[in-house]
Amino acid sequence: MSATLILFGVLAFFGGMLVAAQGPIYARLSDGLGRDYLLAVFLAFSTAACVTGLMALASGSFRNLTIATLSTLPRWVWLGGMFGAVHVVISMQTIPMLGVTLFLVIVVTGNLAGAAIYDHMGAMGLIERPFSLAKTTGLLIVILGVGIVARA
Repeated sequence: MSATLILFGVLAFFGGMLVAAQGPIYARLSDGLGRDYLLAVFLAFSTAACVTGLMALASGSFRNLTIATLSTLPRWVWLGGMFGAVHVVISMQTIPMLGVTLFLVIVVTGNLAGAAIYDHMGAMGLIERPFSLAKTTGLLIVILGVGIVARA
């Protein structure tokens, strides 16, 4: 296994740990704001926009941004931010009830089910990768894992 592959694997693992921390952080932010989920999401995403905006500015990312470039993008690409906001609202409301582990096991299961559907359909410009018996079996095992974690 190459050092680059190991490095990116470690980064992905660390990223996953950061994602696990987001839900409890957002839930606490919401609690501190009188359980105002929308205000909490707005403040969290404002912070993220400022940080990434400064990073993009420092790296020179904005120099190639034009209205012509933006106008060639399909309209559905703008749904990503909206989906992220909806996910954060869901996490704020459900993590206090489910706990972080069960919430993330269910989220990952949803990720995998959605990914399999998007692959199968070739959605959003993806290459079509049809369902297979092995893929379906793997997804069913993941769903079984949700049940095991829920009972733990």
